Amino acid sequence: MLKNYLKTAIRNLSRNKIYSILNVLGLALGIGCALVIYKVIVYENSFDKHQEHYENIYRVVGQGIRSGDVSKGMGTPHPVGPALREDYPEIKNVVRTHYDYGDQINVKDGVDIKKFLLEEGVVYTENAFFKIFSAEFLAGDSKTALTEPNTAVISASQSRKLFGLSEGDESKAMGETFNVGNLIDFKIVGVIADPPEATNFPFTVLLEYNGQAASNPYFGEGKRWNSTASNTNTYILVGDDFNQEAFDTKLIDFVEKHYEEGASERRRFVTQPLADIHFDDEYGNYVYSTSPALIKALGIIAIFLVLTACINFINLATAQAANRSKEIGIRKAIGGYSRQLVIQFFTEITLITLVALFCSLAIAEFLFVQLEDVISTRLTLDLFSGFETLGFLLILLVMVSFLSGFYPSILLSGMNTVKALKSKITAREHSGGLNLRKALVVAQFTISQFLIIGTVIISAQMRYFIEKDLGFEKEAIVKSYLPERDEVKNARFKAMMLENPSIQDVTFSLSSPTGNSNSHSNFNYPPLDIEEDYNASFKPADEHYMNLYGLELLAGRDLRKDDSSNYVIINQQIADLMGFKDKYEGAIGERLTSGWSGDKKVIGVMKDFHSRDLSEGFQYVMLLRDPEVYYEVAFKTKDGVNVKQAITHFEYTWEKVYPEYVQNWQFYDEELAENYEQEQSVATLMTTFSAVSIIIGCLGLYGLIAFISANRTKEVGIRKVLGASVLGIIGKFTKEVFVLVIVAFLIAAPAAYYILNQWLNDYEFRIAIGFEFFVLAFLATLLIAALTVSHRTISTALINPATTLKDE
Repeated sequence: MLKNYLKTAIRNLSRNKIYSILNVLGLALGIGCALVIYKVIVYENSFDKHQEHYENIYRVVGQGIRSGDVSKGMGTPHPVGPALREDYPEIKNVVRTHYDYGDQINVKDGVDIKKFLLEEGVVYTENAFFKIFSAEFLAGDSKTALTEPNTAVISASQSRKLFGLSEGDESKAMGETFNVGNLIDFKIVGVIADPPEATNFPFTVLLEYNGQAASNPYFGEGKRWNSTASNTNTYILVGDDFNQEAFDTKLIDFVEKHYEEGASERRRFVTQPLADIHFDDEYGNYVYSTSPALIKALGIIAIFLVLTACINFINLATAQAANRSKEIGIRKAIGGYSRQLVIQFFTEITLITLVALFCSLAIAEFLFVQLEDVISTRLTLDLFSGFETLGFLLILLVMVSFLSGFYPSILLSGMNTVKALKSKITAREHSGGLNLRKALVVAQFTISQFLIIGTVIISAQMRYFIEKDLGFEKEAIVKSYLPERDEVKNARFKAMMLENPSIQDVTFSLSSPTGNSNSHSNFNYPPLDIEEDYNASFKPADEHYMNLYGLELLAGRDLRKDDSSNYVIINQQIADLMGFKDKYEGAIGERLTSGWSGDKKVIGVMKDFHSRDLSEGFQYVMLLRDPEVYYEVAFKTKDGVNVKQAITHFEYTWEKVYPEYVQNWQFYDEELAENYEQEQSVATLMTTFSAVSIIIGCLGLYGLIAFISANRTKEVGIRKVLGASVLGIIGKFTKEVFVLVIVAFLIAAPAAYYILNQWLNDYEFRIAIGFEFFVLAFLATLLIAALTVSHRTISTALINPATTLKDE
């Protein structure tokens, strides 16, 4: 019996090739995109799930309370870890990690030295790391690794990269030494398997914790309680009975014990489960965070795409109902039961879905390749590496077959036998009704227009980010890390750079205006008579910094070469706080208390600039000279010069002054664009899925116009006999479609406005959602709809009336 059902189903699908192709295409697109989204969601939710103690690992994070505002950061002072170990014996273990990005490693190769710049960075940590986090040792002992000074554990891939070892021979790196930052040598005492890609701890070079003393001027033997850096983290391993809320309360007393009395009113430490780190955008992490709202949105889009594909299937299937009336009549006349007809139709639908499922695998693989840069990883189907993906596909197969097939199967099997045999079945009578089909098309285009509006608004916000005046110049600026704090060498480097006529200026600093390397400390203005301090970003820079980046001085003077770190230029935010709004000259000469090397004297006021991304507002900023913490060099080229020649000169100068160090430069505007990679990824995903939704919606619209045409051929014939023009008939058909698009727009527009406005509210600086976004989306949808229905409406309008009216 099943063989007969399959044979009949294949014959019917072969006979109606266009119908079959449209259905397979619509379902394949919907299922393929849903599969891609499923794999993205699974990947994002898999971060650190490989950790043996996943449920029992917590990160200790910091909170600063200033004037009622709570600032959050992942960094903790170096002494926090040992103090927690001593004060709270209920904690099973504690480990500190200090992650340095972009370190240079030198390896001796005979008389030569091979230099590597590790963009993935190195981490300084302790032996407890291997007790808390899972690491597979290929060589060495996890119980003793990193217990001795200047020792290291590296991954298998680093063994191959640094020492040229073959796969399987990575353990031969044991006992070898390498130099970090041209400062200190480390001996390899362990080789571990590479961490999985889905981890917040992408450590491939692990160094003994105190080894950072040579390169980290803020380390202070690990005893500074008032020095906090975001790349210094503390993690704890706890038992199953751990009460997070109760322990966080204990940490208030912890602050009171190790800081001055009353410090807990300004500073707090709290714990954060490992499971929350990847989805947290408040504290941050070592890699990137994914918004839980984005994951939910992707899941909803996947459901919408599958639903639109199912709706498209129903439209096309019911539009074909009248064409199969004789087949159904004969089957019923020779004894076929409605139940058997339902099974037959479900077999056909399942077969179409199965073919679409196989096609969707190819679509998914194609999208994995195209979206690799967007989702920051190369996903694969891995159908047989586990049952999760196969299970998801099986669920999709059953659900899509049921949703797409239930209504058409019941509808077709319920046809009247006599009418079917006499060919008296009309499309209107037994194709499910025009109103239902219109409602389905409206649903499809509501989803499509919602996605189009969302894509247009998100893209506009991206353009706003790129084009907005940030308060400083970003074009024609090239920046690089500065390898040494040697003032004589750095002065030589600058002098040699300025010898080239294409170079306009050179500056040394801790970081660029929006750089990730920032130093924050407290400050106050005594005349305010406010006990609580404020928090500011202190930006050490030389006297060329403001000129190179185009920062505007509103009052006072610029930094000078002989200025000490006690002289500062403040931004408008601080001047306004002091009470000198629009009277900035009055702030000159005033004194501020600060936690950065003592009190400061104001020598200038500069215009506010965006030191953080546009999701946040202006912060308090101070500019000051401090050559001991210059870790970055930047140069600007003159207008109209050959930038490539300027970079060549930079590389030549670097080799002359810093021959021991690897070069690594970047255009500043490219770095700024990287700050909005996640938003850009969202825009790309929205564009992709909007396009797919539109294609599926067009297939559904084609099904509707096919239904209308089949249902109204006689009406068209009569109208033509009575003198109606072809254009008039086409206009009537098109008008009905446009009405559906308008109804869909009226539903989609308010929903899109509300949801997109909520998303934009997360940004301190954002676009206003104007009427033009909706007009653009609406006109685009109308044009697409018109192109979709044009072929079928024109062919229907051109039918000879004699053909449609000959049996009347």
